[in-house]
Amino acid sequence: MSAVVPGIDGFPMSAATKLRGRDLCVVESMVSNLAEPRRINPCTTSSTPNIRISHVILNFGHLFGVQHKSAIQVTSPPLALYQIMVPLRGKLVGHSDIEATRGTALVYSPQDRFNTYWSEDCIALVLSVYAEKLRALARTTFPALEPNRMRIGSLMTLTDGSGRSFANALGTICRESVDPGSAFSRGITTKSVEETLLLSLLLSQENDVRALSNRTICSSRRNYVARTLDYIDAHVADELTLADLIDASGASARTLQYGFIEQFGVGPITYLKRLRMHCVHDALRKAAPGSCQVGNVAAQWGFFNGSAFARTYRKMFGELPSETLSRR
Repeated sequence: MSAVVPGIDGFPMSAATKLRGRDLCVVESMVSNLAEPRRINPCTTSSTPNIRISHVILNFGHLFGVQHKSAIQVTSPPLALYQIMVPLRGKLVGHSDIEATRGTALVYSPQDRFNTYWSEDCIALVLSVYAEKLRALARTTFPALEPNRMRIGSLMTLTDGSGRSFANALGTICRESVDPGSAFSRGITTKSVEETLLLSLLLSQENDVRALSNRTICSSRRNYVARTLDYIDAHVADELTLADLIDASGASARTLQYGFIEQFGVGPITYLKRLRMHCVHDALRKAAPGSCQVGNVAAQWGFFNGSAFARTYRKMFGELPSETLSRR
């Protein structure tokens, strides 16, 4: 039926069918008990909905297979859960007339009011995700996120990128959740497949998550750099190595390198050498006449190659160190 959600042939999760019937009150009661309150209204009087619902419980919420036969309108009070609706046949039309057909998914966030039109003989998967479960995963993956303000876009594409990963994981859950002998049902792959599904949902919000990810990475790097700068300030006169700076920062060598380049245009060791060169410059500028020699001051700050030190000093300050000393 759906090439977008792999492995679904016919009604999804048929072995987990929980209800078949025409009584809308019974359907509303069942869905309300399992997930959240719903109100179902037929869109025509010429046919009566013939409803079928399958259901499996997941660690992060519920997954339903739903078929109504005739066109209906489903509404709700403000939601507490995230709702992702994936049409396998027919179409769904949500708030602001956003239309989902095969290859896309309609998404509602907590506090949205569920208001969805189901076309005649539409078959769909409906994923209900506990808000705190998704927010907890988002906090772990994207620490800069403000979880209570997290919203998911109204329409998700499932044919490429992270949306495709979401569809693949959803297909795996549909197939394996109703097979008692599967690795998923036996708990072997359950956590990894479910996390793949939820992370793909988050990452499918490409622009928002990319910006968030960049802000998170930059924020983390700034924190690592700040720790390193504090350490350098306290030990600037000591013999510091790159390993010392990495240990002090708590970051990897690569992360620390990128962090310093982002803020100062140079790596941490070059930054340290420049800082020490300024220390030499200040010492020479403040020294009393005849009280010191350039070589001794340079060595005090870790510069033992006189010619290389002089070249770097002149490049930074526009004069030789001896000229700075003699001006005093």
